Amino acid sequence: MSARPTEGATDETAPDAAAARRALFTSRRFLVLWAAMLVSSAGTFFLLLTASSWLLTEGGSGLGAAAVFGFQWILPVVLVGVVRKVCEGPRLRRTVVYAELGGAAVSLAIGVFLGADLIVAVLGCFLVRGLLEGITKTARVVYARQLFDGPDLKLASYTFNNSYYLGSAAGGVLGSLLVGEVSVVTAGAIDAVTFTLSACCYRWLPAVSVPRAEGTTRRGLPAQVRATLSGRRGLIRAVVYLVLAVGVFQGFHSAARTVVPVRVLGQGGSGVMNLQIVAGVALVLGAVTVPIVLRRTTARTYQGLALNGLTAAVLFLVCLTAQPWSLYAAYFGFLFLFEFAFTAAQGEVVQKCPATDLVALTSFTNALGTGLLIVCTLLAGALFDVLALSTVGLLYAALAVAAGIALEVFLKTRPVPVRQAKTPAAQEVSAA
Repeated sequence: MSARPTEGATDETAPDAAAARRALFTSRRFLVLWAAMLVSSAGTFFLLLTASSWLLTEGGSGLGAAAVFGFQWILPVVLVGVVRKVCEGPRLRRTVVYAELGGAAVSLAIGVFLGADLIVAVLGCFLVRGLLEGITKTARVVYARQLFDGPDLKLASYTFNNSYYLGSAAGGVLGSLLVGEVSVVTAGAIDAVTFTLSACCYRWLPAVSVPRAEGTTRRGLPAQVRATLSGRRGLIRAVVYLVLAVGVFQGFHSAARTVVPVRVLGQGGSGVMNLQIVAGVALVLGAVTVPIVLRRTTARTYQGLALNGLTAAVLFLVCLTAQPWSLYAAYFGFLFLFEFAFTAAQGEVVQKCPATDLVALTSFTNALGTGLLIVCTLLAGALFDVLALSTVGLLYAALAVAAGIALEVFLKTRPVPVRQAKTPAAQEVSAA
């Protein structure tokens, strides 16, 4: 429901909100966390797009170009228990530093193998780097939850990931400047430098760890996730729409980001980088808009469904135009809405999930969303080879809308379980 403060209350809380924003955005911890994600994502997207466009232009296969993105997400799904165990360890900071340094070594190897045309080795490296990225991705959520609290937590949960998308735009800019000017080996070396800088940033941050509830025993991941979601309909909605955003929308984008510029617009590597700049700007603005729009509200019951449907509609519009500027505009709108929906859902997960269960739920959500992302990315790459762009877009838009409707019907017809019956406070469940 929308929080509607009185006029007087709004006047009193506005300065406090502005002060909270200033305090957060000038916090050294927040800025260093931002810097760590910014530099690593810039190098990551530069190398990913370089490798993907190289495979598409040299090999002519949409599936091959999509495989670069799909392979890096396989191990975080298969080894979700490993990711959870590592991130729940007492030395999370050291783990993240080692993961980033490992990512630097793997990035350099990707450039070397790609230059030698050893495609199988390249895909193997993306497998390993995906696992390291899965560890870092989960750890970032823990950092956001443990470093900030109170009013800062809500704002941080919506904004801490913005630098990741700003880095994706920076990676596109870097690629547009260097595409055709540097070798793939040099591209790998540039990415390795960014991962090393990111490791230095994490080394500066304070040591954090996941809190454990007293008197509890360690449960299996599925059992812990079921217990966490039980009776929390708002959290269930946030998790499902987060998974749909990552799996369906990002899956379509991961394949289309190279196929559309090369095949629809008739452009090469420079077109891939230009579209990435458009995408990066859209993602940043979408993420920045979320705290502005949702700062004074709580999630409405069908907010996720509305965002999911609107994003699907604009995704389909992307597939109906072949003119560069109109296609760029539609693609901008699609990714703006995607990022708004994703950030809103992720913020709800961070805020509504108990701190003791956050790593388990994040690991599970990442694995589920990433598994769907792998399928949707590789499927889109294969479909682009045999079907028209508009047909593929219609299929993906319909899938997202149908899944959202199915979720709401399921929650509407399913009784609300009572979490505890000992006290009135314990009987409260989330109806939103």
